Amino acid sequence: MKNVFEPVRVKGKLMGKNVATGQFATKDQIRHIQLLNAEKNREVLFVSATGRVTRVPAAEAGVATTPPPVMKLSFLQAKEAQDPSEMFKNIERLTKMVGRGLQPSLVITGGAGMGKTHIVKSTLEGMGLQESYDFVHFKGRATAAGLFVTLYENNDKIIVLDDCDSVFRDDDAVNILKGALDSYDTRKISYISTKSLKDEYGAEVPRHFEFSGRIIFISNISQSKLDEAIRSRSFVADVDLTNDQMFERIEQLMPQMESRVPAAAKEQALQLMKELDAEFEIEINLRSFIKAARICAMGFENPKMLVAEQICKL
Repeated sequence: MKNVFEPVRVKGKLMGKNVATGQFATKDQIRHIQLLNAEKNREVLFVSATGRVTRVPAAEAGVATTPPPVMKLSFLQAKEAQDPSEMFKNIERLTKMVGRGLQPSLVITGGAGMGKTHIVKSTLEGMGLQESYDFVHFKGRATAAGLFVTLYENNDKIIVLDDCDSVFRDDDAVNILKGALDSYDTRKISYISTKSLKDEYGAEVPRHFEFSGRIIFISNISQSKLDEAIRSRSFVADVDLTNDQMFERIEQLMPQMESRVPAAAKEQALQLMKELDAEFEIEINLRSFIKAARICAMGFENPKMLVAEQICKL
């Protein structure tokens, strides 16, 4: 058995281990492809005195080999292969769950100009919910104190926080959100300060109250940069599309976009964007497509440079 080697993984590296001595074969003794095939087929390798390598089933050789490791797919690969229309359909489904009160919060992330805000608001409105009455939409910077007052003033509503990324970088704001997003029947949140907080009418806001509303976050930041406590308490949806997925998304929405622009101009705009993507680093999103489509609709003889000036990154 001294010339019998079994394929083993050492810190992820595939090597041939001598069954009798425990020593490892050199690259000159056994080639990597031979080890791969032996591992795959549950075989061991005999190395003759002349250096010839022969694969034999491990069971026949009386060697109990270690099963080959299960190679798991990367979820990122699955995301990159997903149809973008399905990704946005899932956002619509998750938004409806928040709208119906089945889930207290949803975090939607992805690049700018993807249509995240539009799909959230249109979904809520499609459920018969009215802005300012059933849901409110806030956009921009928010402090911990401002967040606390906003939650208090809109306690019975769905609160859409759009591009309010500053709350994720503020420890006090994150702690407020932890309380607001808990899955308990009673969600109490507090803001203890020597200075009283006041609402938009100048009335004093209590230092703590029970929060019964729901929150939808819309952000351009990466999911990996979100506070783990916020992620664990919320549904999450990421629409950080690849270039190919973004072009596919544009094609899916093109008939409904820019109704005043002829279809031929839209087709030309999309083709120019693909040409520019092959040559330069460009911004590929719905906003850049709208710019390109409007330029192409003007009928310029050579619109490519005009489009490039609008969507190419400097």
